[in-house]
Amino acid sequence: MANPGISDSILSTAAALFAEYGVRGTSLGEIAKQVKISKGTLSYYYPAKQDIVNAVAEQTFRSIGDRIFGWVDTVSRDEDPALVLERLCDALLGDNELLRVFISINGSTEPGSEIESLIDHAMTEWNVMLEVGILRMQPAVADRMKRILAAILPFMCGLAAM
Repeated sequence: MANPGISDSILSTAAALFAEYGVRGTSLGEIAKQVKISKGTLSYYYPAKQDIVNAVAEQTFRSIGDRIFGWVDTVSRDEDPALVLERLCDALLGDNELLRVFISINGSTEPGSEIESLIDHAMTEWNVMLEVGILRMQPAVADRMKRILAAILPFMCGLAAM
């Protein structure tokens, strides 16, 4: 029977290694070594490296979505737009390791891969959440903020291409 604690350790270790060395620069052997398990045990939980990458990507995208949702929850109609934007930037860029994992995963994506599909789905979800946040603002400010926010997620994805 699979131990969820080992699976969690594998994913958190893989995420940290992806943040440090990139997806391509991280081997299954290094993940197993850091978790203190055999490669056989690792392959029991995740038969292929891509399975680990997909699971880390799902966790990462969910965490980013949670951070955006937290931002949406704080937006108020009469608030200074500069403060709203500052909080959004903090939500998206404030967790360096999360951002580095996102960039690493996004930068290793092959066209037509499952990760590309996960990224597309996450981006659609995040854009909807951002729209909800914008709708909570004054109409005159919302139009301007919409143009600014339209550049933020593509900017994050562009970092991965570097």
